[in-house]
Amino acid sequence: MMCFARWHPHAGVTRRAEEMFARYAFRFFLGRNETLRDARTLLQAHSEYVKSKGSLKALVAPLLSSDSFLYRTSDP
Repeated sequence: MMCFARWHPHAGVTRRAEEMFARYAFRFFLGRNETLRDARTLLQAHSEYVKSKGSLKALVAPLLSSDSFLYRTSDP
């Protein structure tokens, strides 16, 4: 998988850019904004993304196996 900065050259390779990428991936795959209860999920996803040097698979796996995803509820 390609690093975020490689396919988005204007973002640079900053921690902030990586965190925002993880946050937007969370919002896309879970279909909602994050809450304080999702902090652990976001930290884990970001950590895996960094450890894998930018693998989208490594970012998405913790999101889809998290309690935030598995026990999500529909919005009223």
